[in-house]
Amino acid sequence: MICSESEAKFKYCPYLMTSDDKMKFCQGTMCMMWRSCGSDKGYCGLAGKPEASK
Repeated sequence: MICSESEAKFKYCPYLMTSDDKMKFCQGTMCMMWRSCGSDKGYCGLAGKPEASK
């Protein structure tokens, strides 16, 4: 899902965990898996490339 970085920061990342096994929020451009799609938009590369909207 393509979204802005500010939207992504409220989505959980399955790879970022706290010491008590709770998921943390997405780090956006601070993550090596973040893929940019233009000015402020991007997506998580862990899920593969998103399909084009129909």
